[in-house]
Amino acid sequence: MAKKSAAQGAAKNAGIADSLIEELWFGDETAPDVKELAAKSLSAKLAELRGMKPFPVVAERIMTLVADQRVRLEEVARVLETDPGLAARTLALSNSALFLVGRPCDSVNQAILRVGTKALYEMMAAVAMLEMFEDVRGIGIGFREHCVGVAAISRALVKSHGWDGASQVFLVGLFHDVGKLLSMDSQELPYDALPPEYLDFDTVHLHERRLVGYDHAVLGGHVLKQWNLPDTVARAVAWHHQPGRAYANGGDEALLVAIVRVADRIDHAIVRGIAPDEPFLQEMSRDAALSYLELQPEEIARAWPTFIDARVSALSVFGGTHTAK
Repeated sequence: MAKKSAAQGAAKNAGIADSLIEELWFGDETAPDVKELAAKSLSAKLAELRGMKPFPVVAERIMTLVADQRVRLEEVARVLETDPGLAARTLALSNSALFLVGRPCDSVNQAILRVGTKALYEMMAAVAMLEMFEDVRGIGIGFREHCVGVAAISRALVKSHGWDGASQVFLVGLFHDVGKLLSMDSQELPYDALPPEYLDFDTVHLHERRLVGYDHAVLGGHVLKQWNLPDTVARAVAWHHQPGRAYANGGDEALLVAIVRVADRIDHAIVRGIAPDEPFLQEMSRDAALSYLELQPEEIARAWPTFIDARVSALSVFGGTHTAK
């Protein structure tokens, strides 16, 4: 058996399965020596984060329960009611425009029955995200709101186009930049102090790799695996700045990456007050995500009010100040 590389050994010391390094790593374009150094850096970061940001216990328990199709909803309700704060937030979410189905609910049991297990899973993830990063400051507030906005816009895109295989797009959008929030929380990367051009969507991951050895997408993918979120979600998050790799791999992950990349650009434009005019649509067209989804720029422009409404509705639930101008 071939001797394990230093990269694989470093990863294993941090509790990462050897195969995961290759599965969620930078791809073939990364030189072996760079990959080795990056693996060591990522291993150290994951070891540091392991005890710092555990996924909320009750939320994780409920997500595990509802993933089992045989679970009884009464059991889910009992677990949820052990955390009154989580139960209250879940009830509020179930009555929001994001998840409301039919008439408003007035009890946890009713909310679980009304929204169904898939929506409940998403709500638990969303509530956990809010709980883990509710104390962020500065640019971190924008990062968190951007995650919420991308999740809402991604769902709006899927709702209007009905792509098969995109059922987990809300989760991918919600967690696509969780690596940034974790790096800020651990003071690994002072995003507030970085030049604005370092935060550009097309190059931010390259600057991160140069500064710390890995990017927020790869970090996020590994952490989501540690938190036991679905593999498809973890891979799509890890690859959202490696679209060529995602599209070559195909499957649901490629579709999710394409949708989130489109939603990401839309959200940034809404926050900055940019209209979906010809220059913006031309810039969007340069991203292969549109052609992968067989979307025309004009479709984006026509749906713009829907995207704004989705974003505003989501932020009204999760809290936030970045609304459309």
